Amino acid sequence: MTNTMTMAMMRSTGVLVGMGLGLSLGCLTVRPNPDHCANLEGDRTCADRYPGERTYCTACGATPEDGCVAERPVEDACYSPCGGQSRFEDDAACLGDTSSSSGDESTSTDEGTGTGSSSSSGESSTTGSMPCVDGEDCPDAAAPFCEPVSGECVACNGTDDPDGACAGVDPAAPLCVGGVCVQCTAEAPEACQGETPVCDDATSTCVPCTEHGQCGEAACNLFTGACLPGDAVVHVGAGEKYGTLSAAVMSFAAGAEGTIIVHAGDYNESVTVDGGRVLAFLAAELGPTVDPPRWVRNSGMTPQLTITDATVVMDGIQVSGNQSNIPPGVRVDGGRAWLDRSRIVINLGGGIVAQNASELVLRNCFVGGDQSDVDAVMIDGSTASVLYTTVGGGNGSFGMARALSCTAGSDVTIRNSILAALDDIPELACSMATVSYSASETAIMGADNVTLGPVQAGWFAGYPTGDFTLASPPVQLTNAAQWEDGDPPSDIHGDLRPTIDGSADYAGADVP
Repeated sequence: MTNTMTMAMMRSTGVLVGMGLGLSLGCLTVRPNPDHCANLEGDRTCADRYPGERTYCTACGATPEDGCVAERPVEDACYSPCGGQSRFEDDAACLGDTSSSSGDESTSTDEGTGTGSSSSSGESSTTGSMPCVDGEDCPDAAAPFCEPVSGECVACNGTDDPDGACAGVDPAAPLCVGGVCVQCTAEAPEACQGETPVCDDATSTCVPCTEHGQCGEAACNLFTGACLPGDAVVHVGAGEKYGTLSAAVMSFAAGAEGTIIVHAGDYNESVTVDGGRVLAFLAAELGPTVDPPRWVRNSGMTPQLTITDATVVMDGIQVSGNQSNIPPGVRVDGGRAWLDRSRIVINLGGGIVAQNASELVLRNCFVGGDQSDVDAVMIDGSTASVLYTTVGGGNGSFGMARALSCTAGSDVTIRNSILAALDDIPELACSMATVSYSASETAIMGADNVTLGPVQAGWFAGYPTGDFTLASPPVQLTNAAQWEDGDPPSDIHGDLRPTIDGSADYAGADVP
């Protein structure tokens, strides 16, 4: 009788404890309290019911009936921050469907919640644990953050401060986009610095600059992918701060970096860039109807531009009219030069000489013209990359009017370019050159190259003056080149190229 009454009272409260009575109780099911926070959303349920007061959920004890308390439970086993089944490894235990099969093992259920723990031989253990305490408990890369209220592992957009959460974990990826921590966006490129100053919005990663427009008014150092300093930009031309290129160059100390914006006009002077300077000469305006700034030299025995122990980037400048038959228009002597959309033409001493382990890049350029007995480009123990460039030699009674020549120890790569000369000697005298997808008068080793036959003046707008704009080109030029990812998207005049990897394209600097 007494045992029967005791059992009834325990059932009425939803509690079952081992009485040590040696009874075989069989299988007993206890229903959970559906209003208890541990059976709902844990702390979130309490915060909704008692804002600012009883905001913690305990799964232990019968008071209060809904489990909401003012202080966090000391025992982790009693704390149910997220409720539901997330606190338990066993779904049945979470639902309160616990049972015992003999008097040796019994199941006790916490009052009011229907949740329980198992004991065997008098020893007690707790099943389940909190999902997370901090980020170390969240190994899944898709949900690496621990949300403190729910105790759940979440993506960055599941936190109160998504960007702050990302920055706290990895300062190099401080932005939360679509639940993923990324380096940058087009609207927030601040993390992109140094040699990766541009945000690729498609991948939300920082990448090197590849064109000057990505650096504001400053230039891109195309050798490194870094933008030149935005606070080191000067202007040259009529009415500008500097009237000569020499004065603008000397305004930069040895080792300094900067950009010189060159406005339209003629600049009759010889300039040397040295001392470890990194300088860019950019035309103020570019376009098919805009005459480029002209850098000329009508007297003296020096090139218009000499680069020694320095780096020069040039875009949209014409270097022409050197009246001495000794120096070229540009000499790179132990330095680096990257020339884009520029015209190095009609210089009596030739177009460009790169010597003493220099590095030269020509891209979308015209070089040469009808100059007798001088090579348009001479590579002497240096490295040269010629891409989408038209190089034309003149007449050579002494066998020296080639488009390009080189000496032993040089490393020359020519792609998507035109090589021509007005006389019968080979336009290329550089046995170690690697040439591909280019057009020349005579056959050049390489299955991808095109042989044009003798050059015709009518192919170009003005071959004698170095204007290699295509006027009536041979049909072979139409598909001679192959555009690749990373190649310039437009020609010397700004006309668009295919910009699809592997597409056939016109060789040389001009797309008619």
